[in-house]
Amino acid sequence: MSADSGACTSVARGGVGESGASALLIHSIKGPHSKMIVLRNVESSLCPNTWALASLFVNGTPMASGNISTEGSSIQVEVSAGGSVAALIQAVPNFNRVSCVRLGEASIDLEECDLVSLSRTNETQAGVISTSNIVTRDWYAWNNTMPPKPDQFHLVGEVQVPNPGVDVVLLPRIPQGINPRILLMEIHLHQRPGIWPQFVVWKPVSYSKVNGDYDSVRVFHGNDLVVDTPVEVVQ
Repeated sequence: MSADSGACTSVARGGVGESGASALLIHSIKGPHSKMIVLRNVESSLCPNTWALASLFVNGTPMASGNISTEGSSIQVEVSAGGSVAALIQAVPNFNRVSCVRLGEASIDLEECDLVSLSRTNETQAGVISTSNIVTRDWYAWNNTMPPKPDQFHLVGEVQVPNPGVDVVLLPRIPQGINPRILLMEIHLHQRPGIWPQFVVWKPVSYSKVNGDYDSVRVFHGNDLVVDTPVEVVQ
């Protein structure tokens, strides 16, 4: 979902590479509702010998992390009203023996997204992809109950998309089911404008929440159940 698209708004921007080895973006959630915070690589000329590794901290607690070196890749976390978010991006070598004349740059956006607006997006509007037979892999969900408190819930997976310009967002399904121990999630695909090479790529997705105590997770795309996975407890 692109910045300033109505449901999502860019609240901070930064980059790593030739502009510097690290970047710190900070934002506070205002208003009475929880928000989805997405840290996204919006444009990249970063040399392939360098990774952009990112972490999201909510009220000082690390909640999500991942490699966002590829343009369009992202990590995300749900943040309650009044919460503070810090995003740390670090450029690190990946020692693949690739050599570049210039290091290049990864441009990063921190976006605040309205959970209700996103989950009720009309799948027929321009830019939003509605497709059947979606392919996913490597789902894993866990409750991290290790000290210190609070406990943390995490869900990760990968989604296959038809071109690198397709962004993937993983959101709680509205409404949730009658069983509070089963978390219902939705996959949303959004095509960014521009001309993109048509080849299949895998996009990582993640969702994190403080004090999310669940037994299982069911992930949907539209009305189709994509995956039903148990939640492990890490103590």
